[in-house]
Amino acid sequence: MNTGPRTAPERPVEARPSAAERRERRRTIIAASAGNFAEWYDWGVYGVVATLIARSFFPPGNEALALISAYAVFAISYVTRPFGTVIFGHIADTVGRTKALSLTIIITCVATAMIGLIPTYESIGVAAPLLLLGMRLIQSLGTGGEYSTAISFVYEHGPRGRKARSVGVLTAVTFVGLLTGSVLATALSALMPEDAWTTWGWRLLFMLSLPMGLIGLYLRRRTRDGAEFRELQEVQRRKASIAASPVLEALRTSGGRILLFVAFLGVWSIVSATLTSYLATFLKQNTALTETAAYAANTVGSAMVVVFVLLFSPVADRLGLRRATTVATVIVAVVTAPAFALAGAGVAGAFGGAFLLGAAKGVLAVPLLLAVSQIFPAGIRVSAGGLSYNISQSVLGGTAPLVAVALNEAFGSSLAFSAYIVLAALVTLAIVLTVGQRWVNESAEHSGDAGAGSTGTE
Repeated sequence: MNTGPRTAPERPVEARPSAAERRERRRTIIAASAGNFAEWYDWGVYGVVATLIARSFFPPGNEALALISAYAVFAISYVTRPFGTVIFGHIADTVGRTKALSLTIIITCVATAMIGLIPTYESIGVAAPLLLLGMRLIQSLGTGGEYSTAISFVYEHGPRGRKARSVGVLTAVTFVGLLTGSVLATALSALMPEDAWTTWGWRLLFMLSLPMGLIGLYLRRRTRDGAEFRELQEVQRRKASIAASPVLEALRTSGGRILLFVAFLGVWSIVSATLTSYLATFLKQNTALTETAAYAANTVGSAMVVVFVLLFSPVADRLGLRRATTVATVIVAVVTAPAFALAGAGVAGAFGGAFLLGAAKGVLAVPLLLAVSQIFPAGIRVSAGGLSYNISQSVLGGTAPLVAVALNEAFGSSLAFSAYIVLAALVTLAIVLTVGQRWVNESAEHSGDAGAGSTGTE
């Protein structure tokens, strides 16, 4: 493979899409977002009510140990994500993206809803945490095929040179699910009597995922695969060359890139899981905040993720993947430590810190999630991108809340965990500065990346 810089073909000016094409793209984004909405809704709810999950499903007497156990379940459940990629990535790369998305939304939403029906530890003993783990493992299996398939689906429908906008809208709508979970938790905890909220009210948040899933399934069954994938399938049918196993094909042709990409995505995996499933717990340790105020500050952070995804997406299209990633990782490295320090100090600090952390996550989301689809060819896009994404999520994302609790307990401050995030950001920065230009140039034909053809360190 040629590893030197090369000039990408000039990007043709695309004709203005027709009204029908614009409607199809909107329908595609909405349908793809539906399952991701439900996935992140569950992730957000789990983090917001982690203390109540710990109290309900684990032995009483040691709240810190119960909370660590709840986050340990969260971490262990990530083990099935790569298996989800193998199963649903195969379906997505051979049968079609829409077929895979219809299956993943059913599995994800049913397992999420079942968490709300698990009896307490007091009622069934050790079966309670085992059932919780079982539902989380099934939910993560569906999630393992969900996110990379949805990103590829939207990426392939997006116009060249505007891929970041398309993926950004998907990402923003997805994070609205996280925001919805936080808003509902804040509202219910404020409106319901405390005993009702802590005993059964929080369970309603999980059970709501079932109607969400039914709506998403209806929308997804009314869409079709993107033109790039349909054209590839037609060529493969004529040549009888569809890979028997896209995952094995991805490992054979792009194994080194997949491993490197796991490390590249590390900072996103850590930041994403931390803000989704740990920030609310961290804010509750701020003695100046009531429980409702902690939920509200967490909601502000979630809202800023959505806002900054939408703000940074057009910027990323103008900068190109390599430069946008550089900007995003530098912002995360600079902002993380002061933001956590603020979030732990007083009411104003809590809201300010949550704002900064949410903004940093929103900026980081755009280029790193875009890369999941951009740097791999269509024939193995879901399998290769999904395998990288889900291994990174399993190893670094799933363990992030557990690492955060352990480091903060050990050192008595947020500084050690902040340093952990900064280190991950520097690893991503080093990767993008060394091989990022090659990735951009090789994907230029289908991405229309603004940075294609530039010279840079390879």
